[in-house]
Amino acid sequence: MSKRNLNCDILRIIAFIFVIAVHSLSNINFYNTITKDITMLGLNILRPLFMTCVPLFIFLSGYLTKEREFNKTYVLKLGKILLTYLLCAIACLITLHFIEHREALSIGGYIISILSFDAAPYGWYVELYIGLYLLIPFLNKLWQALPNQKSKQNLILVLIFLFVLPTAINIYNINDLNWWLHPAKSQNYAQLMPNYWMGNWYPILYYYLGRYLKEYKLKIKLKTNILLIPILMILFGCFNFYRNYGSYFDWAIYVGNASFEVLIMTILIANLILNYKDFNFKSIKLTKFINKISVLTFGAYLLSRIFDALIYPLINNNTMYIKERVIYIIPTVIIIAILSLIAAYFIDLLSHLIIKSISYLNKKFIKLRTS
Repeated sequence: MSKRNLNCDILRIIAFIFVIAVHSLSNINFYNTITKDITMLGLNILRPLFMTCVPLFIFLSGYLTKEREFNKTYVLKLGKILLTYLLCAIACLITLHFIEHREALSIGGYIISILSFDAAPYGWYVELYIGLYLLIPFLNKLWQALPNQKSKQNLILVLIFLFVLPTAINIYNINDLNWWLHPAKSQNYAQLMPNYWMGNWYPILYYYLGRYLKEYKLKIKLKTNILLIPILMILFGCFNFYRNYGSYFDWAIYVGNASFEVLIMTILIANLILNYKDFNFKSIKLTKFINKISVLTFGAYLLSRIFDALIYPLINNNTMYIKERVIYIIPTVIIIAILSLIAAYFIDLLSHLIIKSISYLNKKFIKLRTS
């Protein structure tokens, strides 16, 4: 039987599906449609759930972390991730050139595209992960230095204060009473608390939340946890619908990865999957299948852009309004997930072949030098 944590594998697969689902909103033109009808309300309600995708991946990094020293061996282990990214980037460059009729670049242009994480359009996550991975040994030392649960709670509360609380406080135009009737008319908000630390620091918070949840379960009943997810989806969705009514969706600070909406939803979903029941299927084949799917999600995440480019134009060219496109979301997400995982399987095989070849050549080189 596999020694992997099956709950974590299931949560990773859920996060991967949410990645494809949240990208579907862009692909059906959600962000360029006026917010005013029941269809847009429904999509606004679903969006906070889908937006937990990247935070859940980071959360799992903290939940599964092992205490490691920062050394050459640790840094070199990043090579497997970078190799997967490189192969996926090349696959994206080749396929999207034909699918989207892109102009050919010079060799230097392609190299720059890969190094800037643009070659795989969803490659920004790799850039995020590289930084987090290199910080993990130091983040762990800080965590270990905290003497008790109270100290760790205080650290997380400080991070929430710095990174997340401004997304709930600094989002109102309190100087204009008419603004409350139509908030979409102005994006000039009053700053009521410090917001300097908002932005790209949120991975540290989600990492530590994963560590905390591993050590201390949340004191919340299962039924309450389950009920809070749809209730808060509706509340957050209605709030966002109100904020954008009569206008296009505003990518404001209260709807991003570091927002209070996504933070709360991420904690509830992670706690639901990780801390109430240990999944243990009788079928060894099913368990191994879930393990393998989980491993492939990283490559599938990057490759899903190819299948987005293939499938969504077919939908959009045959429908005019977003209410017609919505009915295709579920089957399209399933199809793209399956195709992306299949493609990632072959990328994984190629990656292992390259690693084995490098290892073999390295051993041969060492033997030649010592003979």
